[in-house]
Amino acid sequence: MGKDAAELIARIDDLPPLPAVAARVMSMAEDDRTSAMDLAQVLATDQALTARLIRISNSAFYGFARRIATVREAVVILGFKQVRQVAVGASLMTTFRRHPGETFDLDLFWGHSVAVAVAAEALARKTFTVKPEDAFTAGILHDIGRLVIRQVMPQQFEEAVQIARRGEAPLHIAELMTAGYAHDEVGRALGEVWKFPGHLTEAVRCHHDETLTPEHDGLAGVVAQANRLILHYGLFCGYDLEGGEVAPLPPDLAAVEEACGGIERVLNRAFAFIEAASGTPNSWYARAS
Repeated sequence: MGKDAAELIARIDDLPPLPAVAARVMSMAEDDRTSAMDLAQVLATDQALTARLIRISNSAFYGFARRIATVREAVVILGFKQVRQVAVGASLMTTFRRHPGETFDLDLFWGHSVAVAVAAEALARKTFTVKPEDAFTAGILHDIGRLVIRQVMPQQFEEAVQIARRGEAPLHIAELMTAGYAHDEVGRALGEVWKFPGHLTEAVRCHHDETLTPEHDGLAGVVAQANRLILHYGLFCGYDLEGGEVAPLPPDLAAVEEACGGIERVLNRAFAFIEAASGTPNSWYARAS
């Protein structure tokens, strides 16, 4: 158990706000009274987000036969919850910036987060336990507390990354050792500040609990098992370990991978999302494949 995460969030003066349009989209997608035109008009106020949304809508991530040309078409064809997952994911990828000289790799961080999101979405769809759109959004968000610790305590966070790179402890344990905060609790506290729905913040808080299952624990179980699968294949969050073979999958995790359609499918969809959201291929994919 780490220090009080809410106290950490409360004393941060320069915490990046959730981009305003993404925040509006989060709330509007939960409101049954919102029309496609309402949502499209809000999205259109952010030109950069609009461009990313249309790029992702036309990418291999969705694979539509027809080309989507406007935000309104994207909202109508993808649906409100799908648009939410794209808007939140694409916005967060530009909210936190790289720090000069750090060894933590932000591309790898987002590679891991999107891969977990894709796996969680597929697992939710296969198990019929939660809405796939919620699973994707929770997967994107699950490690967001790590970026807060990185921003507020850069020296301690860098020490934690070095411990993890040497294989001495998993990064989430190393963070507790050096910074004293658990990033899952920090993520939960941040989700409350950013006014995310309660089931999303709960999934963020529980994503390292490998005993959770989709059937018994809903969204938290979906994200926890998706995270477990991605970590098993060495897609770590912001750092690489050289060499080493992937261990055989335990039977329960093999069932998770099968439900997700296989790790290659997960990686291919994650790569398509990141490439469309960022406009450029990312280095994590080449190293992980």
